[in-house]
Amino acid sequence: MTKTISRRDFLKIGAAGAGALALGQMLPAKVAQAARAAGHINAEGDGFVHSMCEMCVWRCGLIAKIKEGRVVKLDGNPEHSHSRGNLCPRGQSGLMNTYDPDRVLTPLIRVGKRGEGKFRQASWEEALDLVASKMTEIKNKYGAEAMVFSSTHNLSQPLFENLLYGFGSPNYGTQRSLCFNAMIVANTMTYGMEEPARIYDDKLKYILLTGRNLLEAISTSETHDLIMAIDRGAKGGLPRPALHQDRLKSDRVAAHQTRK
Repeated sequence: MTKTISRRDFLKIGAAGAGALALGQMLPAKVAQAARAAGHINAEGDGFVHSMCEMCVWRCGLIAKIKEGRVVKLDGNPEHSHSRGNLCPRGQSGLMNTYDPDRVLTPLIRVGKRGEGKFRQASWEEALDLVASKMTEIKNKYGAEAMVFSSTHNLSQPLFENLLYGFGSPNYGTQRSLCFNAMIVANTMTYGMEEPARIYDDKLKYILLTGRNLLEAISTSETHDLIMAIDRGAKGGLPRPALHQDRLKSDRVAAHQTRK
């Protein structure tokens, strides 16, 4: 049975969840309180919380298993159109975004020479003031165009864009600059549309993929549709390990014949 959640409860858990990710430890009191109020965890801190994966642009819906106030497992949400109950290996590793022992949890300011790896912890106020002063210095001396802004493609991206517009620099890029954006620009300039639709139904007989490997743990639902089409007999130019093995075998035969 589908468990409903109000918009108010969703916003409470979402806001509190951001604090949990920032702390990277047990669920903070606000998170636990919001989750309990919504009926997602019990008094012992056990239960399930719905969220979203940000390990790639597909943003699959996920369900986090909570044990004693700590996330112990991530699974795909079966009711989400992207995950369909599954998470790829990249999504499964998203758990370590929070709990990796080497995760940096505070701002660090370099105190040694560049490359020495010497840093000290700093407060957010000190770190932000330092960055703002350096950015202002660069802008006043060289102009706003001397700054390049780059961020990953996630829900924090609009914050970087606002900073970019406020600073006045046109130099901005994300991982999409080398990924989806290139595809969208090429299709728009060539065909007048952002990207073609991909329909992997039972009428599909041949598939040609250029510059894209859906089997590298991305675009989970489309990858699932692609695999199902291959199982139904669709053919095409796909990156398959068998082709690589055949090539290696041919190279070994050729090398053996050369030695003889």
